Amino acid sequence: MMRILSVLLLLAGLAVAGYGGSRLLEAYGPKEDAAQAFEVESAPAESVLESAMEDAPAPPPEAVELEDMASGTTRSLSASETAADDGLFTGESFEDPLVSPEFAPAAPAPDPSETFLENLKTVPVAHETPPTAEYKRPFEAVLAIDATGDDSAADALPGHGNIVEGTAQVSKTVEARLSGSGFAITAMTPVQQTISPLTENTWRWSVTPLTSGSQELTFDIYAIDDGPAVPLRTFHNSVTVQVTGLNRAIAFADQANPLAVFLGGVGSIMAGLFGALKFVRRR
Repeated sequence: MMRILSVLLLLAGLAVAGYGGSRLLEAYGPKEDAAQAFEVESAPAESVLESAMEDAPAPPPEAVELEDMASGTTRSLSASETAADDGLFTGESFEDPLVSPEFAPAAPAPDPSETFLENLKTVPVAHETPPTAEYKRPFEAVLAIDATGDDSAADALPGHGNIVEGTAQVSKTVEARLSGSGFAITAMTPVQQTISPLTENTWRWSVTPLTSGSQELTFDIYAIDDGPAVPLRTFHNSVTVQVTGLNRAIAFADQANPLAVFLGGVGSIMAGLFGALKFVRRR
């Protein structure tokens, strides 16, 4: 029994120490390497620039004298030329016209924002999320817009989770976003898409839960015009994140200090080796 316990401690220590070491490298290794590389690359450039400035020959005295003569020569305008220039820039003509032309006021142009809102089209919208999810295990969230003339956009969804349908006014170009404070979200399709009259438009995201319990996901749909994005519709969906025993250990390791995790793994390795050596000496 003691031998089995020692082996388990040794294996667990190796796993924990490896995990803690990898997190230490991620936290500290790449930043230091990048800073050192930047210093190494910037040092030769500065030295080359300084040497080039020192080696550059001074301009000959003849060129300096010519530049002084060119900058010192100025031309003074006579009184008649000054008066002519004043009349030119002030708008006064030499001969006053008897009749001044009058222009009718132009008709006001239509407001582009009003025209943009009038051209919006109401279409069916649907989105899908799973009812439950596991901690640190990614799942897929999907949003679909159907501008082909069908009554529902649910046909474009996988159909494995909770499906919510509705309608929204859309423009030719639509931007869809997914947000949630308890998730890490990565877009798998272009965020902005041109609405197709031939097939459904779908947006997909890879969502990784970071917090246990009931968490909320928010779908936002925006119309894209020449100006800023115009919000069109917002959907809210709740996902219950379940945490198992293994997930609790992963969550604890993620929240703990990487150095403490690494030292704990080293301590477990030493305890396993000590138990194995003690068992061998007894035999």
